[in-house]
Amino acid sequence: MTDANEGSFVVDLPTGWSHDVRLLRVGPAQRRVVRAVSPDGSLRLSLHDPDLPDFYEPASGMFPQPGVHQLAQYVGAEVFLPQYLNQRFGAAPGFRLGPVSAEAELAEATVQRGAAGGIQLRCQAASARFGFTDQGRAVDALAIVSTTSFGIGWVADACALFATGGEPDRALLMHAIHSERTNPQWQAMQNQLFANQQAINAQESAMWMNQSQALHRQRMGDIAAAGAANTAIHNERVAMGEASTAAYLNRLNTPMPTGFPDAPGLDQQHSFINAIREEETLRTASGEDIQVDAGADRYFVDEHNRRWVGAQGNVDANDFRAAGLNPDDYQEGQIRR
Repeated sequence: MTDANEGSFVVDLPTGWSHDVRLLRVGPAQRRVVRAVSPDGSLRLSLHDPDLPDFYEPASGMFPQPGVHQLAQYVGAEVFLPQYLNQRFGAAPGFRLGPVSAEAELAEATVQRGAAGGIQLRCQAASARFGFTDQGRAVDALAIVSTTSFGIGWVADACALFATGGEPDRALLMHAIHSERTNPQWQAMQNQLFANQQAINAQESAMWMNQSQALHRQRMGDIAAAGAANTAIHNERVAMGEASTAAYLNRLNTPMPTGFPDAPGLDQQHSFINAIREEETLRTASGEDIQVDAGADRYFVDEHNRRWVGAQGNVDANDFRAAGLNPDDYQEGQIRR
């Protein structure tokens, strides 16, 4: 089955099962969701929990976006799993949790995939049987959780198979987990968007450097010309030049506005962090700032649910309808830089 939103990935599911397979964008984060139910309703498959935030290490210096990120030190899967299950299902009648077991092969497979892409990861995976009562019916379930660190941050993933009137099939759950594959065409498009943004960033940096060098040469020339013109006031001219240069450097270190009086510019630290994350800061029509993925030159926001879409060039209402969106729900925001 293919992601219904963007065609970003595919996953194997049993024939005849009803399903919901899609990629969700929560601010700058991308969250996969796979839900499937057997024809008789006795088995329910759940891959990934979109409500789990991404985590930043407290010492990372990153700024968490509410609802998307949290500051927390890395926690291994064998510790995270019982905490997660107690939080999600602990209030259910008859909740019970079995022993936690390490899933070393699953963790190693994640580390190897990262290494193949040039990324060094630290990963732990664990599984546990648990159960509860749902509308008077006993539910037996198997959960598999992984926690993966990439240095400054880490992510947690939770997958589970729920069975009513039977045993959860571990082989079915593992097959579904291992069957997920990213669409290479979609990935190529994402890579191109990233490359385009990098090119824009490089061009802006070169323009800024050229302007700075030209201003510097002009100022140094003024100082030299003033000194050659009149030796008697040489010391005064040098002092004026030093004061002018200091003022110039002070302006370089002062955050500059974007040109929109109601959307002040970003300070240097925020701009630097945006460049690292490959993000933009967007001022919505209501005056709220949100983070969006870099790569578009226009952004539109549905402020009822904080969903956003990016676009290149001209956009009209028919473009929104073609994408399955109501154009009346979206208002254009202003990119802050």
